[in-house]
Amino acid sequence: MGIHYLKMRIGFDLRPFLREETGVGIYFKKLLFSMAKIDRKDEFFLFSSSWKDRFDPKKVPSFAKMAFLDLRYPVKVVNFFWSRLGWPSLDSFFKTKLDLTHSPTPLPLPTGGKQVITVYDLFFLEFPDLTNHQARRNFSRGIEQSVKNADGIVTISRFTEEQLIQRFFVDRDKIRVIHPGIDLDHWVQSEPQEMERIKTKFELPSEFLLFVGTFEPRKNLRNLLKALKIVHERFGKIPLILVGRKGLDSDNIKKDIGTLTLDSWVKMVGYVDETELRDIYRLASVFVFPSLWEGFGIPLLEAMASGLPIVTSRTSALPEIAQDAALYTDPEDPDDLATKIIQVLEGSDVKKKLISNGKERVRAFSWERAASETLTFYKNIFQRS
Repeated sequence: MGIHYLKMRIGFDLRPFLREETGVGIYFKKLLFSMAKIDRKDEFFLFSSSWKDRFDPKKVPSFAKMAFLDLRYPVKVVNFFWSRLGWPSLDSFFKTKLDLTHSPTPLPLPTGGKQVITVYDLFFLEFPDLTNHQARRNFSRGIEQSVKNADGIVTISRFTEEQLIQRFFVDRDKIRVIHPGIDLDHWVQSEPQEMERIKTKFELPSEFLLFVGTFEPRKNLRNLLKALKIVHERFGKIPLILVGRKGLDSDNIKKDIGTLTLDSWVKMVGYVDETELRDIYRLASVFVFPSLWEGFGIPLLEAMASGLPIVTSRTSALPEIAQDAALYTDPEDPDDLATKIIQVLEGSDVKKKLISNGKERVRAFSWERAASETLTFYKNIFQRS
């Protein structure tokens, strides 16, 4: 019959997109919704739990064959039992035997079947001092055992694959690199009146630099602020809009804005939903993403799809993703970062080339392809004895 006709019972934990969607939540939601479109044969068992938050029914992927549980158990309690004891199995919640579970984190979902985990990056091991306490506590202790015990590992870049092999001596055949995708139909220009509404709502200037991401140390926003000060001195005053959730660096960023006398030139917008975010991208002049370390960098895809020139770091997976759609900088050198930003602002030819390259490059990333490759990976694992 062939591999395509094997039917599986697959379990997922939906809690990464229970509330606000960033990073892991966006990735896993998009992946599962795309799977639901192309897989009409396998059975899917979807789990969520929280003491106070209920899962929005509209956010449940509509698999043809599925069961969904939304339990009133505290998140921390479930996490404790799963990470420390490996119990109870996801199978037991659904009262059925699962063939495979796929965890959206490096910690496996307990099951009697095969276990697939996702490893986005190893930042929490490389830079423990810059990692939030929860990630450090949850992942650092268990990652080596998880990687060793997992039947399959999904990574989102070649960079992370090589890190896993070098650090844990993982068999390359156990790993599958599957790039996240982007829904290009969503990232289109809104009507002029809607663009004007967004501009008014967020009090956006006619020209501005844009950053999107959580306000945490790895995003390197403190060096970006130093670079902005240099841009103002050498090029001219241009505002910086920071979009994203609060993080470990939020207070430091606010303090630096004051110290550098950038109060009138930097705006921290906070979390923005995907529809409004799309229009903010479209209104920006340059996308600046000076992150110290990324396993992928979904905002790069969003910027490319929005027709924005990019300045980003020459570290980790970022050059692998953006390729020739960005100017690259040393993220720890504010002067270099400022120089690259000015190069884009001053050079219309540079800007046009980056935009053109980005529109071409972003077409390589598809959620449907990511879903198809992931399902094929499951089937390969399921077939193994």
